[in-house]
Amino acid sequence: MLASMPPRVPELDVDLDVPPDRRWDHLGPWRQQARKLIEFYVRDIGGIESFGPSLRAYAEAYVPPELVEEMRGVARILDVDEQDVVFANLYYDAMKIVLASPTVGCTGFAVDTASGPLHARNLDWTTAEGLLASETLILNFRRAGEAPLYRTVGWPGFVGCLSGLAKGRFAVTLNAAMSEDPPELAPPMCFVLRQTLEKARDFAEAVETLRAVEVASDSLLLVSGPVAGQMAVVERSPKRGVVRGPEGGFVLSTNHYRALPESGTATVAGNALAETSCGRYERAEELLGRSPPCDARGCFEVLGDPGVKMTSTVQQMVLSAGSGEVVVVLPERAG
Repeated sequence: MLASMPPRVPELDVDLDVPPDRRWDHLGPWRQQARKLIEFYVRDIGGIESFGPSLRAYAEAYVPPELVEEMRGVARILDVDEQDVVFANLYYDAMKIVLASPTVGCTGFAVDTASGPLHARNLDWTTAEGLLASETLILNFRRAGEAPLYRTVGWPGFVGCLSGLAKGRFAVTLNAAMSEDPPELAPPMCFVLRQTLEKARDFAEAVETLRAVEVASDSLLLVSGPVAGQMAVVERSPKRGVVRGPEGGFVLSTNHYRALPESGTATVAGNALAETSCGRYERAEELLGRSPPCDARGCFEVLGDPGVKMTSTVQQMVLSAGSGEVVVVLPERAG
């Protein structure tokens, strides 16, 4: 099903059986790239100076302790300040507070096939001299040397999740969204996703968890399972959530709410990712309705359509919760 689309990115195993601060000890070969990425995140938000005093308190209150320890280990391996690593990992939620509009976008869809749902997404991110594409990693989180408990698509130094799957259970990807609901002192979404991958027993539990949990900021969460029809978009603001199901054999999401009532969606003027959201949605909907893809290659054709793919697309991927396969293609002109 996905084997015809060979992986093009390196993989790194993360051993969940070792102490959290040692799980990323094999990150050394990516040390230089990780440092550059962390420097970019911190600089893009405007520096850490005004956040430093409260950053540690927030992490201790709202980030699972083992993930705080993981970031401490990353800081040790990279020889950077622990606060910088924490701040970089909180980048997505920090955008809600600091930036007028998100710099992260996405087009994602899940579609039924004879082998179960396929989950496809473009990640659009205008950042970091193309490093988010060139330094992409597939992370395999394992216990007792067994097959991965779950897998994520990320970067060196990033311990959270924006895209991931747990074989036989579900796959999930995050799309950026902005509502006028205020941010909350609550867990950051990238760590909520990783914890959900680790703990949720199946598609239904993952969807309900992601709908109900209180989180720091807005998002649109595309979730798919291993069984036909297990596809949903969870539309989230910090305290509210609603689930939108498939129509016509697929479910689709870009960067705007379609079901969350009275979302008060923030203005999109001047933000290319948000301004193109409806256009990307309509084009992908047209393609999926006209000829639904039956394999990974067909999914990549939809993702690569000029009306769907953006110049800022840094990752294209197809995930299968049924088989556990993750296929990532890095666009030639990502940046």
